[in-house]
Amino acid sequence: MYLKRIALGVLLLTTIPTITLAQYQTQTEFLEKLDNYIPKKLEEKKVPGIAIVVIDNGKAIYKKGIGWADKETTLKVTTQTGFNIGSISKMFTAWGVLKLAKEGKINMDSSVEHYLTRWKLPDSEFDRTKVTVRGLLSHTAGLSVHGYPGFAPEAELPTIEASLEGENGPVRANEKVMLIHEPQTRFKYSGGGYTILQLMIEEVTRKPFAQYMQTEIFDPLQMKNTSFTLSKEILTNSATPYDEYGNEIYLERFTAQAAAGLHTTIEDLLLFANASLSGNEILDEATLLEMRTPLKQIRSNYGLGYMTMNMGPIKIQGHAGSNTGWQSAFFLDFNLKSGLIMLSNGSEGENVLRSILREWQQWKSGELSKNANNE
Repeated sequence: MYLKRIALGVLLLTTIPTITLAQYQTQTEFLEKLDNYIPKKLEEKKVPGIAIVVIDNGKAIYKKGIGWADKETTLKVTTQTGFNIGSISKMFTAWGVLKLAKEGKINMDSSVEHYLTRWKLPDSEFDRTKVTVRGLLSHTAGLSVHGYPGFAPEAELPTIEASLEGENGPVRANEKVMLIHEPQTRFKYSGGGYTILQLMIEEVTRKPFAQYMQTEIFDPLQMKNTSFTLSKEILTNSATPYDEYGNEIYLERFTAQAAAGLHTTIEDLLLFANASLSGNEILDEATLLEMRTPLKQIRSNYGLGYMTMNMGPIKIQGHAGSNTGWQSAFFLDFNLKSGLIMLSNGSEGENVLRSILREWQQWKSGELSKNANNE
């Protein structure tokens, strides 16, 4: 179950078929279809709720909370409801790292160990000095640990160093972050690599990771309900997570915040999308383009914190996220300034999000085809 869950963020990007002959729909028809389609899919997959925004030509044309944030209290999902977004956290971590690079505080192609004093990669048959910041961001550093299980609310969280050492307690996956492939030779998805980046950010800035991200990324973007810290305020507005059978489960905590621990709302993610599409004060357009561009030297659909998937005339970029009780997706076509952001509070939400993405693909492909035929 654990291996299946942590892989969903990648699988979501590789299991959407390309539609070559899309049915023509007007925007109104498509949005009306969503109103009818989404509640049925939620019920079918035992997913309590979803928050969703559809962006087209740089504008939000559909923004809603649908279903239940908490079934027992009949609290409805709104656009202000908080969700854990799993591996979409990596995309934000990448912004934090690139900001440090922009300020000259780190070199993207330097060995990450140049910035670490609290922990070092264990010796192996491979050259650990080749584990660069860029390699960690692009999952080409050759490291172990695909992803992390979370901890129960009453559990004591290990330190970042202990987590990297695999000291995660008696009921956790005690997997050590190690160099298992020659760096810069292949794609190997590693949440462990992003935990190293979390440690690097703390060492370089001399601030807790969550604090750095708050002051340098979230505050400038006015993302007031986004945090790596599960404060009382964040928890008050959070949805309740549910398992694949629709049963309530606890909200996991993470030491590996950079890889999987961010909590946010659809409203805040729309702010982030707008900043990504129209410019912002944190990262310039050239840097954002570099982050979205898959590495040429290694066969991969991954850039620096961003995945890419081509769907016929549409190229979406962003990330998917998967934790126990949570499934999420953030995908934009930056050329068309269009895409979707979706957050759900059920372990089977991936099936719902994937089917909605397919419906969007069908509508958008038909729209582009129709426009081409009219030219």
